[in-house]
Amino acid sequence: MKLKNGICLTNDIDWLLYHMNNARYLRELDFARADFYERTDLYRTIKAKGGSVVQGAATIRYRRFIRPYHRFQIQSRIIYWDDQSVYMEHRFLRPSDQFIHAIAICRQRIVDCSGEEVMNELLAPKSMQLQAYHNAASSTVSLDNSGVPTSPTTNCDVAENGQAHVRLKPDMPPEIQKWIEYNDISSKNLRSGC
Repeated sequence: MKLKNGICLTNDIDWLLYHMNNARYLRELDFARADFYERTDLYRTIKAKGGSVVQGAATIRYRRFIRPYHRFQIQSRIIYWDDQSVYMEHRFLRPSDQFIHAIAICRQRIVDCSGEEVMNELLAPKSMQLQAYHNAASSTVSLDNSGVPTSPTTNCDVAENGQAHVRLKPDMPPEIQKWIEYNDISSKNLRSGC
């Protein structure tokens, strides 16, 4: 999770309603993503694999105005990925109490390389550390009669040989699943001329 700081200035406001213009949120997301890419080495890893990344889709939900001269932070994180895309969540937070002013979901389409391979490479050091931890604590991982792991860690699978396998990829959040379905329906409608 990475944070980017910002402030609503007079050239960012909607003069009729006296709050940050809706277009400014999306512009700020571009800066937040660039900052996130740099800090996490996501973009470097994609480029090293011969790929590139483009914004494929975005949706934003506004909850409360950001007034002129008020500070905000953008909290960015990857919430899911597949072979073609990385899905990010961005939250516009009030620094004093972490109130969420707006929340955005973005699909970053990865072109000419695999999203799974990119994320596996980025997470490899963490995966190795967790693997060592789970191997050291293997007595806490056991199998029930159905072969399902009974581990307190939800992202830990147990192979038939009893070895723990750490999964760092999260389960797909239900809101992402519905959002992907919506985008797929929209794409099909556009292709059919609707």
